[in-house]
Amino acid sequence: MFPAIAVAQALSQSEPDSRLLYVGRRGGIEEQLVPRYGLQFKTIVAAKLDMEQPWRNWSVPFIVPWALLQSTGIVREFRPDVVLGTGGYVSAPLVLAAAGLRVPVVLQEQNSLPGRTTRLLSRVARVVATAYPESARHLHAKAVVTGTPVRKEFWARRTDFPSRPGRLLILGGSQGARHINEAVAQALPDLVGRLGLEVWHQTGERDFHRMEPLRMSLGPPGSRYHPFPFDEELATIMRQADLVLSRAGAGTISEVSALGIPMVLVPGPFAGGHQRLNVGPYETAGAAVTIPDAECDGPRLTRELSDIVHDPVRYSKMVTAMGSLGHPHAAQEVARLVSDVAGH
Repeated sequence: MFPAIAVAQALSQSEPDSRLLYVGRRGGIEEQLVPRYGLQFKTIVAAKLDMEQPWRNWSVPFIVPWALLQSTGIVREFRPDVVLGTGGYVSAPLVLAAAGLRVPVVLQEQNSLPGRTTRLLSRVARVVATAYPESARHLHAKAVVTGTPVRKEFWARRTDFPSRPGRLLILGGSQGARHINEAVAQALPDLVGRLGLEVWHQTGERDFHRMEPLRMSLGPPGSRYHPFPFDEELATIMRQADLVLSRAGAGTISEVSALGIPMVLVPGPFAGGHQRLNVGPYETAGAAVTIPDAECDGPRLTRELSDIVHDPVRYSKMVTAMGSLGHPHAAQEVARLVSDVAGH
């Protein structure tokens, strides 16, 4: 969703007379968020294939034809010059409908290992904008490395980093990351006490009630712990962080790296472990430290963060490395690809 919004913002800036339509899933979170960005919005029904529990796919044969019919109607009515798919099962019906009606297709892939949908849809795409060069070998169309598009709030890189990190931001996504939250709960007395960190913690809705009482139990150092379930102004909070602890989702990495903030990453073990592939360039360059999910507990977290906090030279190198890896202008690059394809 956010890469699509980012490209829409870039297109509105570079092609102010363009007409843009965002198509999302009926009942999805995009119904609430996308219209806030001033975008025209329509929905289709969508069904996700569950490869691990196939018996849950009983409704797919009924939903897919209806989604294709809706998508075909939308394409015929809107008459786009080009369709951009930013991955996921929701984009498949619209992209296939566009290809069937001979409308050019551009895809955008965030992950190092492209998702199943992108790999399939690349057969009908003119070009795929990727975040990693390695993605190209899994695709059936020309691939261009652009980075992952990020919204306007992330287009300006941060430059005022301290000599050592003082503010830690912990991200678990809107749903939170239970394993990371448990490790943070164990490490908190050291993080806000011995390390003197100010900790901002996006707990997710389901874990907020478990993490918030910890602030009182910490005594005076607890004033440096700020848990919150979710914040739509996360970009502002993120920009103020000196170090970010997070899962290794492509969207989060792209936003944090665009700002130039070093990271401690805990790749999730789900979905075939594809998040582990996302961290490679950042770990190799020294911009991020990786903790395997199975080893992420309070003592390990404290040790890794202590090593960074107490080593200003290492922290400075992490800041420099991340500054060379982020792609704050990826949205503009993808927008140019979209415009080029639309013009042909």
